[in-house]
Amino acid sequence: MNKTGTLNKLKKDILNDKITTQFLEQIAGPVAPDIIKIYGKDSALSPEDISNKLKTKITSVRSTLNSLHYRGIACYKKVKNNQNLFEFFWEIKFKKIIELVLETEIENIKKLEEQINLQQDRDYFFCPKKCIEAPFEVAAAYDFKCPNCGKNLEMINTKTHISSLKRKKQLAHKNIEKLNNILENIEDKTSGYICE
Repeated sequence: MNKTGTLNKLKKDILNDKITTQFLEQIAGPVAPDIIKIYGKDSALSPEDISNKLKTKITSVRSTLNSLHYRGIACYKKVKNNQNLFEFFWEIKFKKIIELVLETEIENIKKLEEQINLQQDRDYFFCPKKCIEAPFEVAAAYDFKCPNCGKNLEMINTKTHISSLKRKKQLAHKNIEKLNNILENIEDKTSGYICE
């Protein structure tokens, strides 16, 4: 496979990653993954081009591009057109997406480790409506009733819960390994663009 084919495959791998898609939606809204997918094939597009391809409102596209720009993912350059007006063309830094998702996954692992350590030797209770989760002492202070909805708090099966947390941690480690592999092989071509 040639370098362009490899690069397109790597971009496709990024876009098929569920965690990456969730991250993009979280930082820039529901249109973000769709915009990024367009850049899997094309590059240097105007907001109008994107709006037409996605059949989405131009304001939604601009808002999403600005949110992505804030994170250093979307970069733009201004070009004067025939009417002597500036047009904006945007490019995407796929490498930056991976770096930010990696940071998020590393933070996620730290939180999971903290949860595992905290819950290892303690009894935890939860609200059936998922309002709260609390250690025994806090649940006892609430008379084992949810302070939000009044339902009886139920005890968490600690062994099962910790196993679930450990599985999530393993998945995060696998995702980090996969993203690091992609990161080593992908390059961005955003020279001449304003990225931050």
